Amino acid sequence: MRPAFAADAIPLGASLSLTGRFSDSAKYTQEGYKLWEEQLNAKGGIDGKPVALTIYDDESSPDTGRVLAQRLIDRDGALAILGPYSSPITDAEAVVVERAQVPLLGTIASDSSIWTRRKLHWSFQAFPSSQYDHQGFLEVLKGKGDSVKKLAIVFEQSPFSIGAKDWAEMTAKGMGLTVESYGYSPGAQDFRSIIERLVSFGAEAVSMGGYYEPSIALTRQMIERGYNPLGYHFIQAADGVTKDALAANAEGVFGRSAWEATVETPANKAFVDAYKAKFNRTPSYHSAAAYAAGQTLEAAIRAKGADRTAIRDYLASQSIETVLGAFRVNDKGQQEGYRYLATQWQGGVSKVVNGATPAPVEWPKPKWS
Repeated sequence: MRPAFAADAIPLGASLSLTGRFSDSAKYTQEGYKLWEEQLNAKGGIDGKPVALTIYDDESSPDTGRVLAQRLIDRDGALAILGPYSSPITDAEAVVVERAQVPLLGTIASDSSIWTRRKLHWSFQAFPSSQYDHQGFLEVLKGKGDSVKKLAIVFEQSPFSIGAKDWAEMTAKGMGLTVESYGYSPGAQDFRSIIERLVSFGAEAVSMGGYYEPSIALTRQMIERGYNPLGYHFIQAADGVTKDALAANAEGVFGRSAWEATVETPANKAFVDAYKAKFNRTPSYHSAAAYAAGQTLEAAIRAKGADRTAIRDYLASQSIETVLGAFRVNDKGQQEGYRYLATQWQGGVSKVVNGATPAPVEWPKPKWS
């Protein structure tokens, strides 16, 4: 028999970067969680019990995230944890949940090394792997022939970004491209020396594999320098905040996205319409990933009740349909069901340029204004 819930709400928890360097994107994650919680409870919750999701601000700090995960378990009695924003904070929280034996979904955790360097039993990747961060852009470059001979990769000196860089270097060299890579420290904002190296190298294409704030800083400094590659990609570019930050200069910029609002499925349309109605803006893939993590955990709790071990086993073994696609992990807990889309800003809209019904690619990128 399934364990029954207590008379009160089903306690769940999350820490999110409501302040600090990840806050611009993490706000979309928070909204995705809140929309899922609101809609679920409006339909009667799970087994007639509402979900109560407690969210704390981890200040974009892995150490704070670790402390808050422990608080959610010990003080708030969270049945399971929905993941924080970023791989480093997820990595820190995984240590806590593994010891406490509480399920964790790595909602915005693209760094597969979290799972490959050790055996995790209670933590599951719920986002496409960062190893393939540059894949969509490289697919675009395949069709450009002799117009692109040199590719520059800019990467953060963090595991998720290094792994993506290594895969992209190998793949691009296999395509016959000359590749140079340039690393920067986490949190860096001054990219002028790297830009001078890009200019000296003569890269026709640039792919940036870091977080949002350094990506915008690099882009703005490229604009100031007047360095205008034929093709430019940064992995966070699909976010709606990119258009706010870069205005007309977002045009032609490529990104990668775990999800896009323009993907036409009934479930996707319902999610997008509800999100726009509540928050008065289009959801980003961070919003969709959070909503999908909620759907995933909801399915596990519906199937297995308040038994943490049974919830863990369900997450480890089942394919679960969400707005992001089919959640499915391998025996290490790495995500296998979700894959990235390649995007490009065209006419003020982030359009999908690969997949089943891609938009035509605009090439070369317009000159900076």
